Amino acid sequence: MLNAINCREKPKVKLVAMLQGRVNERRYDPDAIAAFGALGCFEERTPTQLFEERIDANEDKIIGESFGRGHGSVADQTAFAFEIENLTRCATLQLCLPQYLEHLQQSLRRANASRGFYLPAAIENCGIYNLAIETLTAAFDLYDEMSAGGVPGEDARFILPLYTRTNIQPKGNARELTHLHAMNEQGEVPSAVKEVVEGMIAEASNVAPLIFKRRGSNYETLAWLPSAQLYASTNRTMNRIIQSYKNPDRTVLVEAPLDLETLQRTIKERDEAELSVLKHSHNGGPIEGFLAPMSLAAYHQAIRQRTWDQAVESIYDAAGRKQCKTPPKIANSAYVQKYQDQMDRMFDLYWRLIEEGVGRSEAVGVLPHSLMVYDLIHVNGWNAIHSIGKRTCTQAQWEIRAIANEIAQIIKQRNSALGTIVGPQGDLYGKCPERKPCGTCKSISNPPERKPAA
Repeated sequence: MLNAINCREKPKVKLVAMLQGRVNERRYDPDAIAAFGALGCFEERTPTQLFEERIDANEDKIIGESFGRGHGSVADQTAFAFEIENLTRCATLQLCLPQYLEHLQQSLRRANASRGFYLPAAIENCGIYNLAIETLTAAFDLYDEMSAGGVPGEDARFILPLYTRTNIQPKGNARELTHLHAMNEQGEVPSAVKEVVEGMIAEASNVAPLIFKRRGSNYETLAWLPSAQLYASTNRTMNRIIQSYKNPDRTVLVEAPLDLETLQRTIKERDEAELSVLKHSHNGGPIEGFLAPMSLAAYHQAIRQRTWDQAVESIYDAAGRKQCKTPPKIANSAYVQKYQDQMDRMFDLYWRLIEEGVGRSEAVGVLPHSLMVYDLIHVNGWNAIHSIGKRTCTQAQWEIRAIANEIAQIIKQRNSALGTIVGPQGDLYGKCPERKPCGTCKSISNPPERKPAA
C-alpha cells in the first residue's frame, strides 16, 4: 500500500540556469541585459558599451519606462531555467499552458508513479481527510495492480489523480513568467499550482528583482498571447460551441460567430479564457477550429504542442459532465470494473469535498486523468505537415494519435494538396527519425537528386 504520510510535502523549486554574461570582469546580469538592451534602442552605442560607460545608469527607471509600459520585448531578452521536484500533475497542466514557456517533464508513459500524491491543507483540515487518503491510495493500488497485470503504464496512469507528484524542468523569459504569474489570479487556480508559480517567481526575482517588479502595464492581460485556461471558472464561448455541436464524441471541425456582448465583456473583465478563443478567429472571420474531446492525460500532451493555438473548456465544467476515457487495454481486461468503480469513488470524493466546504480549486486534484475535456485546436498548414506527422506516428500515444488522425482526415477532405502529404513523419521525411522504426511508413516523396550546376 502507498505510504501517504508525506502527502503534505511541498514541491522543491530551484533556479538552475539563467542568461547572463560578463563585460570586462563585471557581471552582466538579467536586469542589466534587459535595461541596457532597451537603452541601446535609442543610442548609437551598443548595449554592452553603454553598460561599461554608464555604471550609474538607473536600471530600475529604464525597465520601468520600457517593460513597465508594456514593451514586452525587453523582458524577452532574459531566460530562466528551473528544476521543480515533487510538484503535482495539476500544477504541470498549468505550467504548460503559456505557449512561450518550454518544458521537459517526467513522463508517466515511461516512468512509474512512485512519488505518491499531495493533498492541500484545505483537504487535510476537512472532515473527510481520511476518506481522501483512502480513495487516492486505492487509485495508486489499482495502478500498481494493473501495471503488474500487464496493462501498459501509459494506460494505467488514467486512474491516477491530478494530485499525483511528478518532476519538470521549465524554461522561459521574464515576459512569459510574468504571464504565468498573473494566471494565478484568474479563475479558480489550485493552491498546489499557485505555490509552484510563486516559488518560480521568487527564485527568479532573487537574481533579477527589477525585471520581475510589478509595474502595472507589464501585467496587462490583453498584451499577452492568451493561453488556454484550464482552471477558468467557466468559458462561455467554449460551452456554447460544445453545446451547439451536441457534445461530439470525436474530433469535428467547428465554426461559430463572434458575439459582440461576449467580446465587450471579455475586454472589460480581462477574461483570458475567452481571449484564448479569439486566437481561432482569422482575418476577421468566425471562430474556427478542431473541437476534440480528450482525456486529461492526452490534453497534457496536446498543450505541449507549442505551435497549436488552443482554447479549452473549464475543468470544472468538464467535471460536472463526468465524461471519462477508458483505455481499450483496460476496457478489454479483467480490471475494467475495478477501474470504473475507482473512477466513481474519485468523483464521489470530489463532490463530497465540495459539500464539506472545500473549494472546487482544492477538490479538483482528486479527479482522475481519465476525465474528458474539450480542446479547441487551430492547425495551420505547417502544423498539418509537422505536428500531425509527429502525432500520427505509431510511436505517439494512442489517444493523441487517434485525434491527430481524425484531424488529418478532415484536412484531406478540405484541401487535396495538403491531403497528399498529411500523415506519419516517416512518410513526410522520407525516413523515420525514431530509434526503432515500425516499418509501416512508405515515403510519399522521393525528390530527384539535384544535378551539379554547370
